[in-house]
Amino acid sequence: MKKLIMNKTAAVLVFAMMISVLTPIIAFAAQFNNVSVSGNTVTGDVYLTQDEYNALADQSRISVNVYDAAGNVVTNVYATYTNDGLFHFTYTLDRTGYLGYDNVTTGTYTYSGGNNNIIFVPTTPDVVNTDGTVNRDALIALFGANADATVTSKSEVVSLPADALLKGKSLTIKLEDGTSYTLPIAALKLEDLAKSLGVELKDLTIRVELKKVTGDTATKIAGAATAVGGEQVAPAVDFKVVAVAGSKEQTIENFGQYVSRTIPVTASDAAGLTGVLYNPVTGTFTFVPSTFATVDGKTLATLKRNGNSIYTVIKTKAASFADLAGHWAQKDVEALAGKLIVEGTGANKFEPKRDITRAEFAALVVRALGLEVGGTSDKFKDVASDKWFASTVASAVKAGLITGYEDGTFKPNANITRKEMAAIVVRAMKLAGKDVAISDADVSKALASFTDASSLGWAKDEVAVAINAGVVKGQTSTKVVGDANANRAEAATMIARFLGKVGFIN
Repeated sequence: MKKLIMNKTAAVLVFAMMISVLTPIIAFAAQFNNVSVSGNTVTGDVYLTQDEYNALADQSRISVNVYDAAGNVVTNVYATYTNDGLFHFTYTLDRTGYLGYDNVTTGTYTYSGGNNNIIFVPTTPDVVNTDGTVNRDALIALFGANADATVTSKSEVVSLPADALLKGKSLTIKLEDGTSYTLPIAALKLEDLAKSLGVELKDLTIRVELKKVTGDTATKIAGAATAVGGEQVAPAVDFKVVAVAGSKEQTIENFGQYVSRTIPVTASDAAGLTGVLYNPVTGTFTFVPSTFATVDGKTLATLKRNGNSIYTVIKTKAASFADLAGHWAQKDVEALAGKLIVEGTGANKFEPKRDITRAEFAALVVRALGLEVGGTSDKFKDVASDKWFASTVASAVKAGLITGYEDGTFKPNANITRKEMAAIVVRAMKLAGKDVAISDADVSKALASFTDASSLGWAKDEVAVAINAGVVKGQTSTKVVGDANANRAEAATMIARFLGKVGFIN
């Protein structure tokens, strides 16, 4: 196949011209030549070899079908015979809604053997230039075809015109090695950003960085993986989103929703893999919701979190605890331990039957969600700022996971009940983007087999949602036992089910 070139201003509308041969006898190696656009008129030539020409049933013309990006026929014209196997075509292109379709010269073509057809596809221009700047009109046109668009960049830093971004819903920026970042455009609040930086929207740029970490920091990251008994199996990537207005910059730290990014993994299988955030201050890792899939023969990790930082993937050794051998929660607990979500209590023990406190469970959920831990909250009068759980509770409050009691307390050291635990997990599901709305009829149906459903009180709806989702099960087939203290095994199992249900692990 001969690769032909299309001017970068040309590919706002991706189309194909299919030359339909009247007598399907041979496979053609036809060439498209002199394809150009002037105004709304497209002209060009199709050249057939003498053998190809001789095979035609009608040697005076061949059919040209023009397709849009969705595969629909835009128009049908005939290319008429000129001389020596050369056919010339002219047709009118409806350019309504499309930009810059000028100076089309050529494209690429392939042969479709099943129907003896030639497919001609002009090359789409690069929306992202080699220096990472973005063609504004091309981006707008891309969103016109798909509001959830994808662009490929050779640069780890991409500069996006804010006013063009408003034309779409999301934009995925993809590097050649598979690293990508999906930008949720509404979450950027572009008009507010422009106002805060004192510029008009047309003068605002959004800079997205997907930079591989190198040097001393990269060495420390590899060492941190070794410190947790694992190995680093993916590049560490520092993801950033920055609003730029002239000399002013504002880093966007939190989107208020989970944002997806991908990193290529060198491991041959997904066993023991987990996505992690690296904290350069403490030199430690924390879990990031992550799933793994093989795409085009490569393993890709998709990491989801509501903020930006340095991310990588590690492969950990299988975790085991002596007191979990044969236990019903063994698989879930060991899986979460390998993902740095749960820990043992020392001496190779997990103590699955030990009660779990409200502060301990809040910490577990915050860790499972990959939330940033920091700061304090004055919401509860019994959560002092110097307690180990103060910042965790503050993070859980900020995320809407916990509400506390009417008297203004949280009771961090009290044992958490099964229904309290279910309610927090349902709130976590909502935070993860899961629809947790439930009708009265569905509540009744979910709880119909449990004779103690009336004792659930305020938590009735939440427990029903958790049961419907398969996150919570009764202690028996007929008893929820919502007021019973939850133990460490129940807590870990509920977290594992929740993470799988919302697509945060696989």
